[in-house]
Amino acid sequence: MVKERTYYDRLGVNPTASPEELKKAYRLLSLQYHPDKNPEEGGGEKFKLISQAYEVLSDPRKRRVYDEGGEEALQQGGGGGGGSRNPMDIFNMFFGGGMSGENNNEDEEDEDDDDDGGGGGFGFPFGLRGGGRSGGGHGSGKPPPTKHRLVVSLEQLMVGGWRKLRLDRKRPCAACDGRGGRANAFTETCTTCHGKGVKVSYQQLGPGLVEMHGSCTSCGGAGRIIAKADQCTTCQGNRTINQTKVTQVLVERGMKDGTTIVLKGEGDQEPGQEEAGDVVIILQEKPHDTYVREGPHLHLDMKISLRESLCGVRRAVTTLDDRLLTLTTSPGGVIPPGGQLRVRDEGLPMLRNPYVRGDLIVEFQIDFPDKVDADFISEFEAFFPRPPNTNKGVGVGDLEEGQQEAEMVDMLPYDIPVGGHEGGGGRDKGNAYEEDMETEDNQPPGCRQS
Repeated sequence: MVKERTYYDRLGVNPTASPEELKKAYRLLSLQYHPDKNPEEGGGEKFKLISQAYEVLSDPRKRRVYDEGGEEALQQGGGGGGGSRNPMDIFNMFFGGGMSGENNNEDEEDEDDDDDGGGGGFGFPFGLRGGGRSGGGHGSGKPPPTKHRLVVSLEQLMVGGWRKLRLDRKRPCAACDGRGGRANAFTETCTTCHGKGVKVSYQQLGPGLVEMHGSCTSCGGAGRIIAKADQCTTCQGNRTINQTKVTQVLVERGMKDGTTIVLKGEGDQEPGQEEAGDVVIILQEKPHDTYVREGPHLHLDMKISLRESLCGVRRAVTTLDDRLLTLTTSPGGVIPPGGQLRVRDEGLPMLRNPYVRGDLIVEFQIDFPDKVDADFISEFEAFFPRPPNTNKGVGVGDLEEGQQEAEMVDMLPYDIPVGGHEGGGGRDKGNAYEEDMETEDNQPPGCRQS
């Protein structure tokens, strides 16, 4: 003799129904009232009630407690809570995670449910665990990865090594096993979604608004939240706590800006999810004061004197891996302004093949003196004499015999505004016709001529 028949009536079976009859009834009703196939108002609630009834009656221990004391006995903890699991978790476990329940073997035995209430029940249907689209939440799979940027220097990309990184992540609260409160806690309707578990938002798209549906973040999609008095003092009813972990990240030799490094299982994890998400580290190269990277090659700008450009260079530079190189050029090899020379195999190593390296490319800028004295001019002209007849003309040839001598003028630095003279004494070309524009017209109105 059973005390209540409510759960049996939901499934449409007798209190003497066998486990096979319960499975068959749940299979048909869950497919009929699944929220994806039955989105009308009330379909989702019917699906929840069916799942709650099947969860209790399919467990021999919970069914015995329900038969003897009814739903009140379940709420008091006698059977581990009256249907504390997410309805979508039950559906996915029954059908193998899909909607193709018609292809399942009806004689397949379900797994024994030994949940004693510590897994996430509060004494109200389905708890706050995430699940499918109807139940809301984050599902029992794996959350999306979390991305972090890690700033690295060229020296670190040259030699490689381990970097410390502090990760802030969410993990299920261990104090309440991710429930957010004590077992069989009293719950209240979520004021954000008004018990629907779905939050509706609107986004402007072109001339109109687009309605968007998402799981309510306040209640995790369950539609109810734990009463203040029953909330976990550690997580304050949020079911998760923020953790800080310092981890090591291996930066390999030859990595570059934008390279990603994946840390498995170091990301966020919500209650009900089987595993934690990943953390994706994105390397961001820090600009260097001396070198510029171009693929595997390094570029170095070097300013040298006029003497060095003519007589050869001998300069010491420090490499990214803290070695000292003396860069030399052969005597007699004149270096023009902007000239480039290459040093083989002194660039960055190839990723995972450090024995193959790029080159170091040095670009030279000549530091010409602003002014030289007469002694320098005399000594310089002794080595580099002027060409003849430089005072007779300009252009492509000398003056022909019989022409007058050219007039000597001095050249000045080209820093004078366009259209003016040194000292600002000239007129602006833009005002060349200013006087004509301002000439007074004294003719009578009727006598004007065009």
